Formats: sequence, structure tokens, C-alpha cells
Amino acid sequence: MPNFNPEQPIYTLPQSSTRAVIPKILTILLLSSIFYVGILLNIALLEMTPSEETTVKLVSLVILIIIIVLGIYLAIRRAHLPYQFYHNKITFGKKEVYYTNIETITLHKDPADHIFKTYSLRVGNGFIIRNLSNEIQVQNYLQQLVQYAKRQV
Repeated sequence: MPNFNPEQPIYTLPQSSTRAVIPKILTILLLSSIFYVGILLNIALLEMTPSEETTVKLVSLVILIIIIVLGIYLAIRRAHLPYQFYHNKITFGKKEVYYTNIETITLHKDPADHIFKTYSLRVGNGFIIRNLSNEIQVQNYLQQLVQYAKRQV
């Protein structure tokens, strides 16, 4: 059996879990409540017996709760994924971007970032390093990695 040793990351960057999870949970709850109100409105407009109406409401509520729990679980799971920096690329889950493909690195803050004291780095090609704590300044480190990778080519 061959000894396969995958490349180890040179740096692992965690996300701010609260910044990643809380806005997602609030969005899921808001959209779910709007959806459920729509269901209730449609049920009220249909001619159903009280027992049918109760059954449809209960089934809708159960399905909605399952969707909410699944959405929260996926948000928490994604929030615990770190950004991994290798010698030639950055990965996040299955997404990756090579340093040689990075043209500009721009810092971005939205209103939620100000509340949670976080920021994001846009590195191009649709790859964004999100939910970084203000205490961790990684922009200069990333620029050095990009410059080093481009000199090696």
C-alpha cells in the first residue's frame, strides 16, 4: 500500500463563527416566517374542513422546522471550515484559488462586519475570504505569498 502524504497547509485561518452564523440564522428565520405566513394565507383562501386545515398547517410547520434546523446546521458547519493557505493556493472547502491567479486583494466591510468587528478580503476569481476577525490582519501576509508565487513562475 503506497504511503500517500497530502501537502500540509502552511497556515490555517479560522472564521469568526458568530459573524458567520448569526446573520444566516436571522435570514433563515425571517424567510421561514414569511413563507409560513404565505402558507397560512393560502390555506385561509382554500375551502377546507377544520381538520384538513389543521393537518395542512401542522405538516407545513413540521417541514418548515426541518428546513430551519437543516439550514442552521449547515451554517454552523460552514462557519467552522477554515481557510487553508498552501505554498501555491488558498482553499476553503472544495473551493480554491492559486496565488498566481490573484491580481488584487481588496479589503471589504459591510454593515454586519462593523457590528461583529470583522472584514472580508476579495482576492479575485469570485473567491472571498470572509468573516475574518479585525484582530487577525492577514492582508499583508497574503500579498507576500502572492508576490513570492509570481516570482517563482
